Amino acid sequence: MSKDVLVFIECKDSMPRKASLELLSAGRQIAAKFSSGLSAVLIGSGVKRAADVVNAYSDKTIVVDDEALTDYGWDTTSSVLQDIVKKYGPMIVLGTSSMTGKDLFPRLAVRFEAAMISDAVGFDFEGDGLKIKKPLYGGKVISWIAPGTDAMLMATFRPNSFAVSEPGQKGEIIEEQANIRKNPGIKVISFKKGESKKVDLQEADFIICGGRGMKAAEHFSLLEDIGDIMGGRVGASRTVVDSKWRDYDDQIGKSGKTVSPKLYIGCGISGALHHIMGMDTSKVIVAINKDPNAPIFQYADYGIVDDLFTVLPALKDELKESREES
Repeated sequence: MSKDVLVFIECKDSMPRKASLELLSAGRQIAAKFSSGLSAVLIGSGVKRAADVVNAYSDKTIVVDDEALTDYGWDTTSSVLQDIVKKYGPMIVLGTSSMTGKDLFPRLAVRFEAAMISDAVGFDFEGDGLKIKKPLYGGKVISWIAPGTDAMLMATFRPNSFAVSEPGQKGEIIEEQANIRKNPGIKVISFKKGESKKVDLQEADFIICGGRGMKAAEHFSLLEDIGDIMGGRVGASRTVVDSKWRDYDDQIGKSGKTVSPKLYIGCGISGALHHIMGMDTSKVIVAINKDPNAPIFQYADYGIVDDLFTVLPALKDELKESREES
């Protein structure tokens, strides 16, 4: 087995996601440490356009482009990725801690009997080896995991864990033929994709999140206004989604999406552990809650104990004014 690093690239609208470019930037540092190569793999339909962007970050860009791979399938995509990993034999395989990554990587790790670390947020080098940083218990504990040197490592990282480096010299693009193996026991009836053009929740640098304290679905328009001013996204707690105030696509937490924005503002969020587990690695956390004993204040860098319906309109006006001045 070589000491190469392979990054699984996720795309949106035929372009690589920012989180995948972050992983390529991190992968470059790891590959440099071990004096090895960095490869990227694109699996899907119409992904050749994305390859032209990706190959400025990798030594090799492996492209598997087939109409049968238009929509993600755990069986089809995993069978193709399995063949690529088997053929190129990397030491480390990296992916995004997204819905796709969480579904795909554990399956792949079992097939290769590889070490599997999910939902990581960083890495460091220890002697001649590598150690991975992973938060536990809603961020109350930060663990460092050192995988064995003899086994393949597969790891998924939260978006916004790394900065995207400047593109470099373009590498080689290799087109591979797909050997697609579909599970005969599953039949996909239809796919329904959202039409939102807003920034992906997991890749947003700014997130303003509403909880039960927002009181009603119509009050989220205030959060939408602030999100638009900041060029970010609105998130929601599980309680809000269960109440049908927001779509599941907005849910942050253990049963929703894991986010790591530069700035997270929680509005009327109590701070239940299953929500904290989805946002505890945010760079700066601001909590707005009229209950001074709300658990979220234990995790917040800044806390505002007040009625959010007093604070948010004032915040909106200040942000709007500062944007107009700049």
